[in-house]
Amino acid sequence: MDSASPMSYAWFVEEYRRDSDLIGVTFVRGLSPEGALRRIGATPGDISREVGIAAYAADGGAVLIDYHCWPLPESLSQGTEMARVVTGDTIDEHFVYSADGVVITSFEPYFPGDREGSEPDRLLSHMQVLGMRLDGEADPRTRLALAIALAARSTGVTLTSAHYAAEPTVGSID
Repeated sequence: MDSASPMSYAWFVEEYRRDSDLIGVTFVRGLSPEGALRRIGATPGDISREVGIAAYAADGGAVLIDYHCWPLPESLSQGTEMARVVTGDTIDEHFVYSADGVVITSFEPYFPGDREGSEPDRLLSHMQVLGMRLDGEADPRTRLALAIALAARSTGVTLTSAHYAAEPTVGSID
């Protein structure tokens, strides 16, 4: 979604802060919620394992949300693209963009100028359009909405408040 902006996801940041002090949100292009859950080893509908994950249908793919922030396998991006934002009061924050099972770009949302990965500058044009600060510390008030907007832009997946209000497909992993 080339039009995603920090304002596009301000509602999501507010919503998550009401529910939890940490969250992982993963945008996956071209997969259904059920397909995305299966790729990470979860059985749709089974919540008996340690880490619960909610998968939402979204324009262009699926969005997975978990409140444990465990790493998800890079195989989730095999044959497609994914972007994951992990944040919380008690953990290090990070943004990871992967394609075909390879980490392309990763960084801490507080320091988007310090990127790593096989192609750390691949998302640079999106980052510049979004107004991400690339030469110092990001604004703490907007860093998460910016990172989530970058996840949407880089994958072409759009999560709206209507998608989020719909019943998710749930699953769990160990």
